[in-house]
Amino acid sequence: MDSLERNRPLRHMLVMSFLMWAVGPNHWFKISAIYVVYRIFSSELAMRCLKTLPRDLKGLALLVRVQLRMRAAFRANRPLSDMFLDVVRQNPDKEAVVEVESGRKLTFKELNELANKYANYFQSIGYRKGDVVALYVENSAAFFAVWLGLSKVGIVTAWINSNLKLEPLAHSIKVSNCKCVVTTSTLLPTYKNAVEAGLLPSDIKMFLVDDSEDTSLPFTAFARELAEVATKEPARLDDVDFKSVLCYIYTSGTTGNPKPAIIKHYRYFMMAMGGGKAFGVGPSDRMYITMPMYHSAAGILGVGQCLTQGTTIVVRKKFSATNFWKDCCRFECTGSQYIGEICRYLLAQKHLPEERQHKVRVMFGNGLRGELWPQFVERFGIQKIGELYGSTEGNSNILNIDNKVGACGFFPIYPFLTKLYPVRLVKVDEETGEIVRDANGLCVSCRPGETGEMVGVIDQKDPLLHFEGYVNKDDTSKKILNNVFKKGDCVFTSGDILYWDELGYLYFKDRRGDTFRWKGENVSTTEVERILQPVMSVEDATVYGVEIPGTEGRAGMAGVVLKEAVDVDQFLEEIAKRLLDNLAAYAIPCFVRICKEVDRTGTFKLKKTNLQKEGYDLSRCHGDRIFFWVGPERRYAELDAEMEEKIKTSRYNKF
Repeated sequence: MDSLERNRPLRHMLVMSFLMWAVGPNHWFKISAIYVVYRIFSSELAMRCLKTLPRDLKGLALLVRVQLRMRAAFRANRPLSDMFLDVVRQNPDKEAVVEVESGRKLTFKELNELANKYANYFQSIGYRKGDVVALYVENSAAFFAVWLGLSKVGIVTAWINSNLKLEPLAHSIKVSNCKCVVTTSTLLPTYKNAVEAGLLPSDIKMFLVDDSEDTSLPFTAFARELAEVATKEPARLDDVDFKSVLCYIYTSGTTGNPKPAIIKHYRYFMMAMGGGKAFGVGPSDRMYITMPMYHSAAGILGVGQCLTQGTTIVVRKKFSATNFWKDCCRFECTGSQYIGEICRYLLAQKHLPEERQHKVRVMFGNGLRGELWPQFVERFGIQKIGELYGSTEGNSNILNIDNKVGACGFFPIYPFLTKLYPVRLVKVDEETGEIVRDANGLCVSCRPGETGEMVGVIDQKDPLLHFEGYVNKDDTSKKILNNVFKKGDCVFTSGDILYWDELGYLYFKDRRGDTFRWKGENVSTTEVERILQPVMSVEDATVYGVEIPGTEGRAGMAGVVLKEAVDVDQFLEEIAKRLLDNLAAYAIPCFVRICKEVDRTGTFKLKKTNLQKEGYDLSRCHGDRIFFWVGPERRYAELDAEMEEKIKTSRYNKF
């Protein structure tokens, strides 16, 4: 067989020579042309290109539609609030927002009037265009109404993660440079803890969207203040337009703290409009939203359907696996969103009649594992899964538009199409995690069948390829890589590693650098290390992500070196309390390894690579004791062989 393959060119040459001799000189050109066409279309690449052509044409059509719509929107130069008024005029009495827990319902007219109250109130107390208001509020109609109203008068809202506590919370509020904080009575105790710990000044002006009997911190309650405020449209500001700053949405990064990314009106509109077109969401749909609205997934892709095209949104404060399908039936929802963990939790529930009685036809999100995808679709009868990949601030966004199981998007495999949407994978050194450069100092593009980091060429003239960056310009510069494909160009580096298969489909593999993804959130190892390292009994600590079968992303694990004569039980009690007080639940390490001897770098830091490879495998950890997080009991317990087996076979999920 090998001999036949090696001699294939010779055999082709002999066949060509015979044909040319047989037909004579007058037909040589025709025979040559036919042969060239045959060779092109019989090649493996050509066959793959033909196979993926319908998908690629569909993707190209979507790209063109989005580009044309964006160009029209830039010409009109209207802010989002003006676009929303068009929706209100078309659907004044249609339900806009429904709150699951409270039963509160707002029509589009009522939602707009509530937004106007917030706008008029803040203007009346002296707030102006460019001022920043921190929004520390759970999923609710109020969250939407506050930022929508303030955007009408050019006030920027910083969307604070409502799970944050103490140091991360204080950092997020401080870095926004806000003039005040809007929160709720539920979150007031957490905010108060940060003030009492000296992490936040007590004189920051504070507003509650509801009311509270706790008067230890001065606040203004909108429940009382807004009663007499006018519902009319605030005066139109000429300098608030499509290119104005709308809000800050926080992302986790290698710096260790949440970073506020700048979102302008056009960026919000592009993501919401593009998502709606890609997944077929329209005005007649009812979107069920349980993911946090402070993230772009729910806050833009979900809520944005309501704002841009009049889709009704049904909002639950937090995801509930037991109530998911019951809510969808009760509120007649036709669409929803997911992260991989949500799908896994739903599959783990006992069968309910509602899981087949609902009207949900489309769900979109990220992280649905290939092995769970068919089970999820078949069990719950979902017609369309819209898996996507992207980041709040980045320009390297892709979509799975044809239900390819496990894929988060695709690149056409025709080389000449990269100019239409210049988002690519570049090679990364597996040992160092650094991007590889060739002899000319340029990055090395991946080919189909290879793994690399996703990057997007930055073109500030093209809204699809624009990178606005972060409030802190130093953070912005860290995400830009220069001289990538040619001298003088620059790209946005995603920090994500993806695999590109032979048909052009892309599959998320891992995070690069000092972050990992767990329960749909980016976790900064640096942030967790900051909490562990000041503990008096800790000599050194490092945090990294490890894989758990049947879960998405990586679970946090801390490798800790203790000082001599430290009581391990007391140490575990101390760090459990410290982690609970300072971190969101998803950031608490699932495992703690008490290291006796560890490899260190030249600067005496613990080497993560070996620790990460060994994970929580007791047979590879050189006798080190390992502890696992017992979520319901809020403590660490020692790992033994029996529990290790339960974790590895997906029989323990209480992290």
